Amino acid sequence: MHYDREKALAKGKRREKTFIHVFCGAFISVGVILLIAGIGVSVSDHSFRQKAEPVEAVILAMRGVSHESLGTPVVEYSVDGKTYTSTLSVATSSMHPGNRITVYYQKGNPQEVRYLDSSNWLVLIFAFVGFVFVGSGAAVWMVKRRHERKVRRLLATGKVVEAEITEISEDTGKSMNRRHPIVLRCRYTAPDGRVHFFHSGSFWYDSYEINPKKKVRVYVDRNDPTNYYVDVSSAVE
Repeated sequence: MHYDREKALAKGKRREKTFIHVFCGAFISVGVILLIAGIGVSVSDHSFRQKAEPVEAVILAMRGVSHESLGTPVVEYSVDGKTYTSTLSVATSSMHPGNRITVYYQKGNPQEVRYLDSSNWLVLIFAFVGFVFVGSGAAVWMVKRRHERKVRRLLATGKVVEAEITEISEDTGKSMNRRHPIVLRCRYTAPDGRVHFFHSGSFWYDSYEINPKKKVRVYVDRNDPTNYYVDVSSAVE
């Protein structure tokens, strides 16, 4: 039984670390990729513009227009008296057949053409979304670290009470491999008759590993009873 408890505690800690690393790592990685993509688009367009010439083009058609897509613009333009038709890689909501827009063609290769007027917005979008993802991942990591400091402080200085488990539920706001962490709600009756209710954070144990008849330790701040830590591991069977 002791071996099973130690095994359950170790498994719960591994799951917690994995969840934090995967969640934070995924958000930060996606954010960095978007930031790099934005920088890449900016550098590429700037380099292209340096060696390109502007020309007025007319939009012949918007291919593949649907509710989910603006379509692909097909444009016609003339360089040195010769007419070219090309397909652009960027579309905006203001583009419609018959509209005239300014495109840039590569010197010496008029068929290589780009629409650059929207590139600044595209770079800003990449940068904004990238910062949001990086910031979200970093924020979760910082909150986790702050919570760990709080727990260490309460474990060292808090008043320990033994509370009765009143509910074991899943935290459906978090998920990993189709599993949810659990949350405990518990109740403690003080010697003076006052009843205190507590609820834990999310712990990556399976509900069957918790003994509902076993009391759970709660570490309460001696100066602020609303600041506490429910040690769910103390109720693991």
